[in-house]
Amino acid sequence: MDRDDAFADIVLDRALREGRFPDPRDRGLLTELVMGTLRRRGAIDYALLPFLSRPLEKTDAYVRNALRVGAYQLFYTRVPDRAALNETVSAVKAARGGGAGGFVNAVLRGIVRAGKVPSLPPEGDPRRLPAELSATKPLIDALARSMGEGEARSYLAACLEKPPFAVRANPFRVPADRLLARLEVEGKEPAPCRYAPDGFVLGKPAPLFSDAAFLEGAYLAMDEGAQLIAPLLAPAAGERVLDACAAPGGKTTHMAALAGGKAAIVAADVSVARLRLLRETVSRTAAPGIEPVLHDFSRAPLPNSRGAFDKVLVDAPCTGMGVIRRNPDGKWRFRREDMAGKALLQGAILRHSWDALRRGGLLAYCTCSPLREEDEEVVRVFLAERPEASVTGPPAGWPGPPDAWTSDGYLRLVPHRHGTDAFFAALLRKDSQSGTRNRGRSYKHSPRTPSPYVCPRL
Repeated sequence: MDRDDAFADIVLDRALREGRFPDPRDRGLLTELVMGTLRRRGAIDYALLPFLSRPLEKTDAYVRNALRVGAYQLFYTRVPDRAALNETVSAVKAARGGGAGGFVNAVLRGIVRAGKVPSLPPEGDPRRLPAELSATKPLIDALARSMGEGEARSYLAACLEKPPFAVRANPFRVPADRLLARLEVEGKEPAPCRYAPDGFVLGKPAPLFSDAAFLEGAYLAMDEGAQLIAPLLAPAAGERVLDACAAPGGKTTHMAALAGGKAAIVAADVSVARLRLLRETVSRTAAPGIEPVLHDFSRAPLPNSRGAFDKVLVDAPCTGMGVIRRNPDGKWRFRREDMAGKALLQGAILRHSWDALRRGGLLAYCTCSPLREEDEEVVRVFLAERPEASVTGPPAGWPGPPDAWTSDGYLRLVPHRHGTDAFFAALLRKDSQSGTRNRGRSYKHSPRTPSPYVCPRL
């Protein structure tokens, strides 16, 4: 990941699938070391400085990351010092020779002698927040502009913690109560999700590619926040639904489940590879009524689809800064200029998907990003262009937290308040009559408690 900008979850999954780690304890440790080191990389890098004679970024990539992994074990895990030292040094010697191994040994022993407490810059030092929150300064600044400084700090602090492993029961294979019983018998320690009615958090999950219940389609791995998106549209039997960015299919199959398998769902995505992922999910879950379609909504509307759908989901591609506790490598790839490019892409997908929605229909625009440039700003530009569009509130019975709705009528889920990944959603209605829309808000939702997360207007 450090050398080639690879995606950590893909590289890790490939390593686990290769079968080099038959012991599940080794697979669990490997995952913990990779993801934990990435979550805490900023703090680790600063804490290594007193033990280095030259900048860390000028060190050989293998040695640099061996130091990070070794330091992570010493600072943040219960791995015995002796094991952390011996395994790390042995790996470096095998890969880079005795000189490099001796260097790593000296650094890690220095950390042990210093008490294994990661140091931080003093308050006021510009390096303080990047080290304390393990994030780049551009990302911290972007989040502060979107959320406010206090919320941004709370969000990044929450993203340092290991996320819960949430799953959604698949009713096309097994009822939720029977799945719960099975998970309990298998020792996975399931507990009901806080909000999602068909969700469980597994205290001891098994690797997905070797777990029989997952392979049989009994459940899907799906963050609780993601499980609250499809219910915004409340798809019903007999409705035609469009999922404009459907792969890998978690939300698509969820919409099918909410409609009892009796909705007609067109599930589109941009590439053959992504469509293959979608088909695999549909096949594994046996979700009926789903028609996969190859189409790029960033370029054009779906042919012959104007006004053809009752509901539309636009789960837009984004920077992914809402899932950095789950995919922490994203923190180190973030670039300020990424947001502008994503916003253009998101706006195009939203406009072209809107054409497929009938009058009186609903469109849910969502991202896994807390950044305004990808969220409120995309919707603001769209509303200015489309006078027939208006923001509306969630349907009756939506199971999520009331305080996740902002005063402007948008959904914002965040880990430090709701225990979910960070999600944004705007529910938009296409006015049933032509002409300009009523400029007053159609948003009627009144949270039981005022939302502490209110984004100011620009």
